[in-house]
Amino acid sequence: MTRVLHGQSGAPGIALGTTVRLELTDLASRAALPVEVDVMEHFKRVQMEVVAQLQGVARELRDEGKRDEAAILDAQALLANDVALTEEVRRRAVDQQMPLADAIHAATEAMTVLLSSLDDPYLRERAVDVLAVGKELQQVLMGTTPVDTLLSNAIVISHDLTPLETTTLRKRGIAGLATAGGTSNGHVAILARALGIPAVVGLGEDLMDVPAGVPAILAASSGLLLIEPTAAEVTLYAAERAAMEATNHHRLAVGGLLDSTHDGSPFELWANIGDPSEARTALRYSAGGIGLLRTEFLLLDRMVPASEDEQYAAYAEVLQTMAGRPVIVRTLDIGGDKRLAYLPSINEANPFLGTRGIRWAMRFPHIFRVQLRALLRAGLCGDLRIMLPMVSTPADVLWARAEIEAVANELALSGVDYRPEVPLGIMVETPAAAISLDRFRGIDFCSVGSNDLAQYVLAADRTDATLVQRYRSDDPAIFRLLRMVTATAARLALPVSLCGELAAEPQHAIALVGLGISTLSMLPAAIPQIREALQAVSLPKVKQCAAQACED
Repeated sequence: MTRVLHGQSGAPGIALGTTVRLELTDLASRAALPVEVDVMEHFKRVQMEVVAQLQGVARELRDEGKRDEAAILDAQALLANDVALTEEVRRRAVDQQMPLADAIHAATEAMTVLLSSLDDPYLRERAVDVLAVGKELQQVLMGTTPVDTLLSNAIVISHDLTPLETTTLRKRGIAGLATAGGTSNGHVAILARALGIPAVVGLGEDLMDVPAGVPAILAASSGLLLIEPTAAEVTLYAAERAAMEATNHHRLAVGGLLDSTHDGSPFELWANIGDPSEARTALRYSAGGIGLLRTEFLLLDRMVPASEDEQYAAYAEVLQTMAGRPVIVRTLDIGGDKRLAYLPSINEANPFLGTRGIRWAMRFPHIFRVQLRALLRAGLCGDLRIMLPMVSTPADVLWARAEIEAVANELALSGVDYRPEVPLGIMVETPAAAISLDRFRGIDFCSVGSNDLAQYVLAADRTDATLVQRYRSDDPAIFRLLRMVTATAARLALPVSLCGELAAEPQHAIALVGLGISTLSMLPAAIPQIREALQAVSLPKVKQCAAQACED
């Protein structure tokens, strides 16, 4: 009889193959280093090898336009060579005479426990990175990489995977991956989606009872793992996978057609991107515009912020690539889980409720002004629109508007060409902005950031695995609030769009259009599926789905 395990969809798709368990060799089975070997010199070589591996994979991801995913590995490369980690290992390996493997394991475990107990959400999230780096250090120390032996039809089973393991799995051409831990917002899921690997996460400890070498089906879009399926189930899922592949080819083929529902109601599908090179990907999927260009790549993982000219070149590249299509640039959304090494640290009990988004810009206006100068100059290259993140009160917008006017005057006095009138909008991602949208006079558009809005409305950290299942971004409370936003926007004749995970789910996209949000922005790869889903429904159907979303 087929055994079925339930988890969360990490990355969509269907995989048919054989289970392979990916496990780290038991520490107790390893011999100690020869006495003549300087243990810390050896550890330094191990660190250098891990750093080189992480940086190498990060470069590959950046070359593919996956800058956000590369940043995950860049951060771990810094951690692998961290002074505090080195000292923790030295204290155990030298002072306490532990075998080096045990010292690495004990040091990373101790640091993980410490970080997990802190109030700072940013530091708590680093606990996962410490565990991953510890695992990578141990693998290099042992001289073994379990990933090397995998077959192309492998459905990899593991308690969890490091980002390095996840990216390496793609090169081995595996069928899919399943983890006991993790969430749909975790590193494994983020990387699997970017790399196109079907994945199910959060399957629980029952997964670790599944033996290696048994046939399995990973119905990743549904969050299911079927162990030893019947012949009928294999036939069914194989046919479904073939149909999905055929559908994907069809979606790309029809992407250039007019976007409208079955009965002619128009909608627009735009792309969220985090790097200029991703604009070409957006066009490949027939995006009607860029609904969200994240600009943090210009400041993060650098020793100094990008210059005005460097920023101008990045914005101009996107605008020129999009060739007249709208490009909404979100100003710097630093704070929360994003920090800069070259600026003073801001100590906050809860960074996600502290200095982030527009508040961060107010704290460091000199950096904000450089971005504004570059944006106003780049505005001559296409249909640029500027969007402010984490706005809570009208005063936030008034301050930003004054900064824009001041920068425009500076450019004019300097004789620098720029676009004097650039549409200015806000991200609706705080309850205050959603409830009081009518107070924000003078804005030209708004875009709902559904991920953060859900987090703040439900008072639940969306990266917390213990909360993610119970407090979902499709809760009726969220849709009711969106209904309020769209009603206010309609009364004000204010264009409204949505960028967030809700837009990339067909049933939610249909409901959103039913609420009156006809412009949706998402990962480029999600556009064909959403386009097809919306083209297949009528206006009465989308309104029915919207009503159900507000009540279920």
